[in-house]
Amino acid sequence: MLIIVSGPDRVGKSTMISGMNQELEGDCYIAHHGPPPKDQENIFDFYREDISAWKNSGKTYAIFDRAYPCSYILEQHRRRNAGHFEDVIDFEIELADATDGAVVHLGIFRPWHWSAPLHIEEVRAENPGAAPWLIRDEYIARMQEHQVYTEQLINFYENITMFSNVQLMNEDIFPSEALNRCHRALRLS
Repeated sequence: MLIIVSGPDRVGKSTMISGMNQELEGDCYIAHHGPPPKDQENIFDFYREDISAWKNSGKTYAIFDRAYPCSYILEQHRRRNAGHFEDVIDFEIELADATDGAVVHLGIFRPWHWSAPLHIEEVRAENPGAAPWLIRDEYIARMQEHQVYTEQLINFYENITMFSNVQLMNEDIFPSEALNRCHRALRLS
């Protein structure tokens, strides 16, 4: 099973992934993704590479942190590109074939106020000695991105992806329960 964990910055994705890996007793290939490399032929090629690496690892599970839904949504927002909708569809068809459809999206959502202090701390650390207006502008940009990303990711789950999803809306649940919900969502699909 491939679990694709998505959600805005600073909502607890990495913490959840670490806990799920512990629950799976290491029988899990984990890949953390940043922005797509600019020198690859297709925007989703590095995800294809991680699918192959997972298959070659012999691990039963794979967990992708910030995979193609993030590229599709955040790249439109951050890089002002077209989003590559057709590439998303092509990739999902390939992914369904490569995994026999054993893919579940796990969305982690929190209200802005939950992660705002973490953003302020990070903005200040990245911009030591910056003027208050610069801190404020970066804070507002992150707040807007949080809102847009949340809305567009929910839309992705409901109207675009062919795979089932679990949406954790401001929920504090144990990684074992998140895994149970992912298994249940896959069985119901």
